[in-house]
Amino acid sequence: MSGPASHWLPAWRTERPWLADALVCDGLLPWANHFLPPGANLAAQLRRFREAGGVDHVSLTASAGNEGPLEAVARLGFLRRELAPHVDWVRIAEDVSAIRKAKSDGVMSVSFHFQTATPFTPSLDLVEAFKGSGIARAILAYNEGNAFADGCHEPRNGGLTQYGHRLIARMDEAGMIVDLSHCGLRTSLDAMEAPLRRPPIFSHSNARALFDHERNITDEQIKACAARAGYIGVNGVGMFLGVGGPHIPGAMAEHVAHIASLAGPDRVGIGLDFMFLEGSDYGFFYASRGRWPRGYPDPPWDFFQPEQFTDLVRALEAKGFSRKELVGVLGENYLRLAA
Repeated sequence: MSGPASHWLPAWRTERPWLADALVCDGLLPWANHFLPPGANLAAQLRRFREAGGVDHVSLTASAGNEGPLEAVARLGFLRRELAPHVDWVRIAEDVSAIRKAKSDGVMSVSFHFQTATPFTPSLDLVEAFKGSGIARAILAYNEGNAFADGCHEPRNGGLTQYGHRLIARMDEAGMIVDLSHCGLRTSLDAMEAPLRRPPIFSHSNARALFDHERNITDEQIKACAARAGYIGVNGVGMFLGVGGPHIPGAMAEHVAHIASLAGPDRVGIGLDFMFLEGSDYGFFYASRGRWPRGYPDPPWDFFQPEQFTDLVRALEAKGFSRKELVGVLGENYLRLAA
């Protein structure tokens, strides 16, 4: 193996030299303020992803839920300040060329996204403002309804509002990706029927055909996404897979295989949704149970851990994914279709 990054590649990558130059990407790491326990250390978790997981790029959540523009701006500032002391091994990369350059330089890279559209509510001019601040994509609705759309737990399933139609057109014009994870069925179908130049994506959604949870997406949604040349990232959240602990990587591989069978292996990847909750009192959950009305067990919750990448890759290989397909699933599909 060669290249400046080889000194930190974990065993699962060094044992597969054909992965040495591949980019491994996690499309979603929540680091929004209201999810985090006291003392949560972003750099420490990114080091786990880099050194134990072999991950080259991570997209960080800068806003979620029903936060407004002030909270979103403040969180972006916080994230940049947290990352600043670690420029020797991690850098902010706002486009694919910068992500690839970071890889070639032997450093990790991060980008930013929103798990909500509510920071745009006061004015659609905020779309361009946040795009200029590094927000590459935004979810339209986080579980509940808002001014733009209904979320996946909203019983009315009302889809996009008129304001929502205007929002996604503005996002598309600005070069911001429309993300449909956490959105309702009708919302996602409305967005995928809209004349957008950039395909909408599901950054971290699993297959409802394999586990019936409202946060998962139907085969209809998967096929509609494929028809729009979109992308679906499979997450590692135990409650959305119906398993926990050591069984999570195998279940993820099942969902990747199912989505690939419907959309093609070039339209699926990884959006882990790893939540660092060690020592958390889960106050965000108990204070807002309406945002998580069904399908959420009492804490603590199980998530895919960076140290489980070895098990995930083995499970994908056992599913029959070729080397080329694995390179795509582990990161290249995300870079091509989402980033």
